[in-house]
Amino acid sequence: MIRHGAALQERLRPTCAVLGGVGAVLSVLAALVAVEATSMGGIFYTLGYHSGGWAGAVAFLMALCTVGGAIVVRRSPALGSALMYIGGCGGFLACGGIWLIPGIITLIAANLALWAIHDPFKDDPAGAPA
Repeated sequence: MIRHGAALQERLRPTCAVLGGVGAVLSVLAALVAVEATSMGGIFYTLGYHSGGWAGAVAFLMALCTVGGAIVVRRSPALGSALMYIGGCGGFLACGGIWLIPGIITLIAANLALWAIHDPFKDDPAGAPA
């Protein structure tokens, strides 16, 4: 017997994966800008501070965490949520403003993934048949 809460949790997992995937793609693009592998142009980019160096390498590592979280979230929402939180917050701390939109999308997906985690204490007492 599937309860309403379990059905909702199962429906949230693909949504988390899609939002996490969008955040992951945008995070990789932001990391490429941070390591200066590509330029999106604009007058403020040429005049402003360029991340590069260690900040760019950390941003790329955080983008990989976000990608890993988006891949894992359907199988293990807890691990996927943790990886997306690390990637979303760490990337913003590494390179700032260019990570704002990917970070927000990734953190929304991470919060939704927390709702998709099954609560073992809610349904039945330990040892009771389901």
